[in-house]
Amino acid sequence: MSDAVVCSFITKILCSKGGGLGFSELPSLSGLPEHQLEEILQDAGKEKFLVVPRDSLRQVLAVSPVRLCRRDSCGGCENLHICKNYTKGRCFRPACGRWACKYSHEVFSEANRKVLKAHELSGLNENELRVLLLQNDHFLWPDVCNFYNKGDGNCAQQDNCTKLHICRYFLRGECRFPKCKRSHNLLQPNALKLLLEGGVDDQVAWNIQTICEHKTAVLSRELGPRKGNFARPASSGEKSSAGNPREARLEQGSSIPNLMDLNLGPDQGVKATPCTKPPQNAEKEKSDEICLFYVWRFCKNKTNCNMIHYDMPYRWQVQTANGWKDFPRREEIEKAYSDPSITSISDPEYIDFSTMTTSMSRVRRLSTPSSVTKPLKFVMTTKWLWYWKNDLGQWTEYGTQGGQLQESSLGSDDLENLFLAVPEGSVQFKAGSQQYEISFKDMKQRNLQYQTQREVRRRPKFVSSEDVKTKKGHTNQAPASTPFTDYPNTWDKSALPAIGYKAVEVIKTSPEYTKIETLFQKTMSNYAIDKLKRIQNPSLWQIFQWQKEQMKKKNGGKAVDERLLFHGTNPSSLEAICSDNFDWRICGTNGTAYGKGSYFARDASYSHHYCPRDTTVKAMFVAQVLVGDFVVGNAAYTRPPEKSSGMINCYDSCVNDVADPSIFVIFEKPQIYPAYLICYREDRPSGYVTIARGTTSGRSNTRVHLQQQHQWVPSSLPAATNYVPPVSVSTATATARAATSTSTFTPTYLPRQMAANNNNKEEEKKCVIS
Repeated sequence: MSDAVVCSFITKILCSKGGGLGFSELPSLSGLPEHQLEEILQDAGKEKFLVVPRDSLRQVLAVSPVRLCRRDSCGGCENLHICKNYTKGRCFRPACGRWACKYSHEVFSEANRKVLKAHELSGLNENELRVLLLQNDHFLWPDVCNFYNKGDGNCAQQDNCTKLHICRYFLRGECRFPKCKRSHNLLQPNALKLLLEGGVDDQVAWNIQTICEHKTAVLSRELGPRKGNFARPASSGEKSSAGNPREARLEQGSSIPNLMDLNLGPDQGVKATPCTKPPQNAEKEKSDEICLFYVWRFCKNKTNCNMIHYDMPYRWQVQTANGWKDFPRREEIEKAYSDPSITSISDPEYIDFSTMTTSMSRVRRLSTPSSVTKPLKFVMTTKWLWYWKNDLGQWTEYGTQGGQLQESSLGSDDLENLFLAVPEGSVQFKAGSQQYEISFKDMKQRNLQYQTQREVRRRPKFVSSEDVKTKKGHTNQAPASTPFTDYPNTWDKSALPAIGYKAVEVIKTSPEYTKIETLFQKTMSNYAIDKLKRIQNPSLWQIFQWQKEQMKKKNGGKAVDERLLFHGTNPSSLEAICSDNFDWRICGTNGTAYGKGSYFARDASYSHHYCPRDTTVKAMFVAQVLVGDFVVGNAAYTRPPEKSSGMINCYDSCVNDVADPSIFVIFEKPQIYPAYLICYREDRPSGYVTIARGTTSGRSNTRVHLQQQHQWVPSSLPAATNYVPPVSVSTATATARAATSTSTFTPTYLPRQMAANNNNKEEEKKCVIS
C-alpha cells in the first residue's frame, strides 16, 4: 500500500504546479527516486493520480473524489461547504456584513477540515485545493446547454450560447456511445472560452479534458464491444467527432495508452471466459491487495469490497494490450519465487523475478497483506522471509544460524516490520562480534568494519492450494502480549486502532498532565496549556519499542538514553505526524545546521519559534526520542557519523553541544514516537488591553500604563498607542506619556469590555487533531 503522507505531499506538489507535472520533474521536486515514485503512483491508484502520455512524455495529474456540497442548505454531509463562485475566484460579495454572501468563504472551517482529513488533503493550501477541485468537480465547470443535449442538439444561440455545447455524460465520465454525436472536446474555442471565463486556466482545462477522456475510456472497456451502431446521426451543422483526434481514440474503443497499470482493465484479474457482461466490481477494485476474508471463507462486502477477490493468497499476472491476464500455472511460479536462489524461470513461461518481466511484458504478483500487519488469527496473510547470501552462494534466513554469519539479533518479522515502516531506509544489527547494516533501497547487507557486501532478498513463504484448503475457515490462537504490544498504563485501552491513531485528551488533574505541563513551562511561563492530547498509535509504538530493544542490544544490554523533547511545526503537518511519524522531507526543513534529519529541542521555547505566529492557539509536539549516543552534528550529515573511538558502529543522533545538548537531530523514524500534542496560548493578565489606532501626525510612540485592576481605558488615543503592563503605578489612574507630542492629550475612558469590543479580535484557530 502506498504511504498516505507521501501521496499527500505529491498531490500538494502537483496542485502547486497547476494540477499536473511531467513525471521527469517529480523526482527533483519531491526528493524521491524515480523507481519509488513509480511504485507510489501505482500503489495509490487512479483515485489519487492519473498518468497519461503527453508529447511523448508521461504527465501525472492530481485527481480526487472530494467535492463541493450542492445543497442550498445542509445540516452536514461528507462534502466541502464552500461558496462555488468563491472557489472559482468569481465571488465579489463580502464574507460578512449586510451584503454578505450566503455561502461560506471559510475554506478551512472545522467541518471542511474533517472532510479534507478524510481525503488525506490536510496539507493543501487554499490555492492548491482550488486547483484540485477545479479539475475534478464538474459542479464548478460552466453549465452544459440543455438544448444541445436533447434531440438533434439544436440550440438557437449557436456559438453565442453562454453554456457548454458538450456531451453532459462525457463530463461525468458516463457516455456509453462509442460514436457519440455530441462533442467530447472541451478544448474547442467556444468551450475553452467559457472555461477561461469561469476561472479555469489553460493547463487545468487540458487536465479536465484528459481526466474526462480517461473515465470514458475506462467505461468503454468495461462495456466491451457493442453490437450494432449505437450512434445517432449527427444533426445538420454539427461536426462529427471524427475530425477530432482526441475523440477519434474514443470512437475506436481504445484507451489512453501507457497508464502505468493503475487498475484500469475491465478484466484485470478476471479469467478469459466467455461473458456477455463485464465484471460488476471492476471499477470498485481500488486496491492491489487480495481480500483476506474472501480467501479465508467469504467477504460480507461482496461486490462492494475495495480489495481483490481471488481464491488464493497470491496471484501472478502478465500485462497484455487488453490489461492484466492470469498466468495459467500460478502455483509453479509461486513455488519458484519462494526459493531465494531462483532469479528466473523458463517454464511455463520465461519470467525474470529481479525485474518482474517476461521477454516482452511486465509481470506482477498480487498478494494478501503482510503477516506482520495483521493479528495472528488471520491465517491467509503473506508471510515474508528475509535471506542473505554467503560466499558459497547459499541463502540463509535472518535469525537462523548458517554460513559465516552467526545468529543475528533480528529475524524476518523484525526486518519486515522495519521495511514496511521505512521502505527506503536502512537498519543496523549485530551478529556475533560484527556490526552490519541492511539497506532496503539497495537490498544489500554491509559489514561496517570490513565494508564487504552481501545480497539480500525478500521472498514469500510458499503456500500450496492444499494448504489454503486446510486453512479455510480456521484461525490461529493469539499469542501472549509481547514487549512491543505492551502499551503504557496511562493509555486508554479502548482507543487502540488497528490502523492509524487516536488522540486522547489527558485529564488536567492527572500526574501525566502535571509532568508535561511542568516540562513545558520551564521555558514557557507566559503561556498556558489549553489541551494536552496523548497520541495513541499502536503501529508506531511497536516500531519504537522494537528500536529501543535493538539499541539496547547494540549498547551491550545497557539502557538507552531516552528523552522527552519538543518539536514545533506547521498545523498542516500535525495529522501526518500523528499517523506516520516525523519525516523531515515532508514536515519541512526549517533548519539543517546539524544534519538533514528531524529536529527536536530540550526547551519548549525553542520549538515555539517554529509554530505559526498568526494563530491564537498553537500546537507543539512532545516526543519520546531515543537519542542514544550523540555527537556534534554537521549540515552535510544525512546520518550520524561513525564513532571516533575506532568502534565500527555509528552514533545514534547529532546535537548542537555534547556537554549541554539542547538541540537533537534524529535521522531514523523508529527512534521517535510522537507522544503528546500540546495546544497552548499566550497567558496574558486579564487587566490589560492592547489597542492599535491609525496614524495621527505629531503623536507617536505613546504608551499608556494601567493598573491591572483598573476597569477603564481611553476611548480615543493618539497614533501608535500601546498599552503595556505597568512598571510602577501607585494610583488607580492612567498616565499617558508621548515620546514625541506637540499637544496635550487628555484621554476619555470607556469600560474595558467596551474597549475590547472596539478591537478587531483574531478568531481562534483550534487544534485540528481530534
